[in-house]
Amino acid sequence: MVLIVKRLLLLSGSMASGKTSVSAALQEHHEFVPISTGAFLREQLVARHEPIDRHHLQELGDALDRATDFSWLIESVAQPAIDARPHAYNWLLDAVRKPRQVELFKLRFGDSIRHVHIVASEPVLQKRYAERGADHLAQYLASVSHPNEQSARSLAGLADKILDTEELTPFEIADQISKLWEK
Repeated sequence: MVLIVKRLLLLSGSMASGKTSVSAALQEHHEFVPISTGAFLREQLVARHEPIDRHHLQELGDALDRATDFSWLIESVAQPAIDARPHAYNWLLDAVRKPRQVELFKLRFGDSIRHVHIVASEPVLQKRYAERGADHLAQYLASVSHPNEQSARSLAGLADKILDTEELTPFEIADQISKLWEK
């Protein structure tokens, strides 16, 4: 049986850009079903008895990219989620981080894919992270130089649409995203 995915949204953007808030708005107002890369990676780290922090999540994602030629995100995360809910219409992958991941999704899912890159200025990103707690800004500053984060930031050039969370609310962004499949 061939499963047809009607809509599959790939979100990219830097840490604290607003991807989580946009995801919540898409789920609440447009019935997008989330596919969580973070949940998958956290489960893997727990199984390996490794710390669950951003550095280990990034390193594990990189290791899986190397081991699978970037296909783990489709084969181990997205496709199993889609297979488990064959009647879902709108899907949302919460974060792609590498150009090859975007390329593989487009090859697998074709015209069902839209890729949106979420942005905010660096001072706003730092402020948002600092508001999370006393030590969070230091974690942000350490993580921002990681190649994974730099790669995620570079995906704007591959996106179908770039949306700024300083200019639009998550709900306004979700409304714009929901229209991307209209022809």
